[in-house]
Amino acid sequence: MRLGLPDHDDPTLIPIKELLIVLLDALGAFEDMPSWDDAADSLFNAGLTLNPSALHGAMAGLLGAGFSPHTEHHFSATVAALEKALAIDLTGDLVDFSSRLSLATLSAIEDADYTFHPLLPSDDSPIEERLLSISEWTRGFLSGFTQGITLRKAAGEPVPEMTAEALKDMAAIAQVETEEADSEEAERQLEDIIEYIRFAAINIVNEAQSLQEDNSENLQS
Repeated sequence: MRLGLPDHDDPTLIPIKELLIVLLDALGAFEDMPSWDDAADSLFNAGLTLNPSALHGAMAGLLGAGFSPHTEHHFSATVAALEKALAIDLTGDLVDFSSRLSLATLSAIEDADYTFHPLLPSDDSPIEERLLSISEWTRGFLSGFTQGITLRKAAGEPVPEMTAEALKDMAAIAQVETEEADSEEAERQLEDIIEYIRFAAINIVNEAQSLQEDNSENLQS
């Protein structure tokens, strides 16, 4: 079996685009999600004070807008979209870090065992820090979603009702009060919020990716 360009007639050739999709799928499936602290260190070492939760939220938002990673230009396009969504510059090692994080994010979202979780500080971190990061994650998601819609030139396309409602809820969560007293009730409410945005993101992204696949099949038929 040989590799070749997609416009060749030889049936033994594997189109480059199809090969890349297979490789991206395989890479994403084995990417490990970094901890919040590790991501913070990577951003800080690159001279950025960005909350890692905002970066991760923006990645999920791009995917939720139908920004597909299964393209030849995914890596550069993802970085460019994140820079615009978050008003930052991603250079050097952060480019590779962001690309790998994006693949790991989609892999977790598409996992049948629902392994996806928003990138947030550990449970033993102060509740104020976790609440702030939840706010940053939802803000990032909304920014990424908006940027993804813009890049896809899909502003005129209808947003699924479920997605629209979830986006409204995320906008409210982004305004959450971060000066919360540490208590069992506060912890319970925090867990409820995290579970909500976790499954909201999974549903939004899966819906968007499914619509993209359907549209692609319709264009090819």
